[in-house]
Amino acid sequence: MSIRLVRWMKTSLLTLLCSIALMQMAHATDDYSADGERRAKSAGENLVGTPAPQMTVKTIDGKEIDLAEVYGKKPVYIKFWATWCVPCREQMPGFEEIYEKYGEQVQVIAINTGISDNVKSVTAFRKKMGLTMPITIDNGELARAFQLRVTPQHLLIDKSGKFAYFGHVDDKEFHRALDEVVAEKPSQQAVINPTFVDNNSGYQVGDKVSDMTLSTIDNTNLDVKFNTPTSKKVGMFFFGPWCEWYLEETEPTTSKACTEVRELLEQKSKSSEVQWVTVSTNLWSSINDLNDYRKSYGTTLPIVFDKDSSLFKLFGVNQLPTITLIDSEGKVTMKSSIQDGDFSQALETISSFK
Repeated sequence: MSIRLVRWMKTSLLTLLCSIALMQMAHATDDYSADGERRAKSAGENLVGTPAPQMTVKTIDGKEIDLAEVYGKKPVYIKFWATWCVPCREQMPGFEEIYEKYGEQVQVIAINTGISDNVKSVTAFRKKMGLTMPITIDNGELARAFQLRVTPQHLLIDKSGKFAYFGHVDDKEFHRALDEVVAEKPSQQAVINPTFVDNNSGYQVGDKVSDMTLSTIDNTNLDVKFNTPTSKKVGMFFFGPWCEWYLEETEPTTSKACTEVRELLEQKSKSSEVQWVTVSTNLWSSINDLNDYRKSYGTTLPIVFDKDSSLFKLFGVNQLPTITLIDSEGKVTMKSSIQDGDFSQALETISSFK
């Protein structure tokens, strides 16, 4: 066999392997996109055609957008996103083009989820991407009002003030829906939209927590009772099943924190008298995802799926990971997240929590 033939065969084999790898990557991306679209559609299936809530949104530049004044006049295009979200980054140039194209015809709002983001990171991202549309950072309130389930997640509200579309991918279907709401005539009837009321402060350090019954993904009830002879201290770990692997490259500090807390609690749960509970976000999460998470990491901690975000709201949580420690009388003694600064101090507190 000639040297030239051998080289040709090696080159051909390498080309074939690269092609297969690229095809697999493309297939995986398609799978994630389809899954995201399904989740977004599912989140909005009962909302399309119903009145969107009245809310006032404050941008990072200090401007206020009163949606009650927008409804009935022009459509609203909202996109939830995060700086660490890869498909969000990919969609941002097109998002900016839409904002520049429609101008005053559409009220565009870019809602950063606030998860592992802050004004500094969002402002830097805006500058890097050359974004000019109104941007706000959520504290969890907007996510609950608009049923956030994936990132990116976009939704359209028509000129009558009703939900018209929910989606994840920036495709032809979305652009058809956008063109349709833009082409509508302004509503001739008075728009009556519900006012969304959401107290996001939740339990803070020093507050007394009421007794709770939590249901795990195994359909086991955890009765959490305080101020009784048998009451235990309680530690709650708010997390996402994707936190460790998805954020490993785009937000490594948060990824590492999620890993450190999980490993620490696994160790603590074997010898501690504390009742440890893990509570999962509903963002990019489901019972199946949590079962996969438990299998992948071998965790034995009880997992509660916060399907409707009621626990995240109750405890005022919007960061992953967040740790809340409660004494046996129901008093919150610590509440800390990766965004609070020295998270290592929080880990030390957890280590000594007995």
